[in-house]
Amino acid sequence: MLGRKHNALTRRRAALLREWDAALGELRANEAAFERSEDEFYTEQLIYQHAALLCRCRAVLRQLRGLGQGSAP
Repeated sequence: MLGRKHNALTRRRAALLREWDAALGELRANEAAFERSEDEFYTEQLIYQHAALLCRCRAVLRQLRGLGQGSAP
C-alpha cells in the first residue's frame, strides 16, 4: 500500500515538474515578446499575460512544496 502511495506521489511530482517547465518556457517567451513589442496594446496584453503566468508558476511551486511535506519518513 505504501508503494502505491509513493508511486502516485512520484507521478504527481513528475507531472507538476512538467507543468513548471512549461510555465517557465511560456514566461520566457512572454518576456522576449515584451522586449520586442512596439505596439502599446500588444504590450498591455503581454503584461496581463505575464501576471497570469507568474500566478501559475507560484501555484505550481506551492503544490510542489506541498508534496514534500509529510512525505519524508
